[in-house]
Amino acid sequence: MTGRAETRTPEPPDRDEHENSPPRLLRPRRSTRPPNNYAQQQEFDNEQGNAHSQRKRKTQGKPVGQRETVVSESSTESEDPNASELLKELVKLRKEIRQRDESHKEELQRVKEEFGALKEEFSAALAEVRHELQTLADRPATPQPHLEPCSQNDEILREIQSLREEISAPAPISSPSYADIARTPPTSHPSNVRTLSTLNTTPSNFTDTLYCTVDTAKMTESENEKKSAGSIRATIEKEIRTMDDHTHWRCRAVTVSPRDPNRIRIACRDEAEHQLVKKVAEEKIGTGARVLRDELYPIKVDSVKRAAVLDENHGILTGAAAALGEENETTIAKMTWLSSKETVKPYGSMVVYLTKGTDARRLLVDGYFHAGGESGTTSVFEHRPRPMQCYNC
Repeated sequence: MTGRAETRTPEPPDRDEHENSPPRLLRPRRSTRPPNNYAQQQEFDNEQGNAHSQRKRKTQGKPVGQRETVVSESSTESEDPNASELLKELVKLRKEIRQRDESHKEELQRVKEEFGALKEEFSAALAEVRHELQTLADRPATPQPHLEPCSQNDEILREIQSLREEISAPAPISSPSYADIARTPPTSHPSNVRTLSTLNTTPSNFTDTLYCTVDTAKMTESENEKKSAGSIRATIEKEIRTMDDHTHWRCRAVTVSPRDPNRIRIACRDEAEHQLVKKVAEEKIGTGARVLRDELYPIKVDSVKRAAVLDENHGILTGAAAALGEENETTIAKMTWLSSKETVKPYGSMVVYLTKGTDARRLLVDGYFHAGGESGTTSVFEHRPRPMQCYNC
């Protein structure tokens, strides 16, 4: 032991022991800062841990039920702040729900009151109308002078009926097939457009309105003034009013063709009036006036039985128009066979000219035309002009 102590390295001498060492510097005392939040949190956690360990030591010697009670009490104490906040929120929501319910009840009550008021007003108005109708029904009919003839009432009824038919039976719009597109020339309209028109008239509107068309192009001018629509109307009304039962007769309408101003059309209410206007126009309008033929409505019929239309000489059978018109419940003015007459095929195509636009529309909507017990398919007839040929070249 002594040998080891003697051989140990000696410690360096202190600075104070040296004579030439500089004096010691005086260092200031170390200042301590107050604990920050982290230190406070650590201290709080330590206190909580100590309290938990104490509670655990206390509950170690108690039964299980008492332990659970103590644990629940500790958890309840920690959850008390959150529970109180949730309770406040629930109370607040309950108040809001009650306020909304009360506002909804008030709104519903107000709507019920308004509905009741409207119902009372409507009932009062309905009772008033019924009373007026009953008064009119009980009032005796008294003759009134200068009444218009009953034909005007018939005209109104016919117009209402035509409007009902137009509304109840609209023309279906279908996409054209490949065959329709292939048969349609570039300059014509698509075949699915439901328009009917004749060669020399404006397109029809599918109504039963009858027109008497007067051509004044070749009339001789008298008194340096040509006949106008107004003068023609005055002439016809003046002549018809001289007849019996037509004292207060008036033209339904007089229009001028937009394509040809020399053509004046007189609208008629029924067939009898149409024939009367045509007769007066031919006799009283003037020299050179021509009453044109009635407007016709052509439709095309495909897959028609050849034997029901043509005879052995490839002509239209006598009485075929009347028979087919009766079979289809319409009036046919004329028929023309479109397919080749030389080829002996059992079926072909034809064009049928009808006198009423409503019948033409009905057949187009139905899509079938009956001929000889069989049915052909209908489509819009489109006039295709022949190619123009120049004879000067």
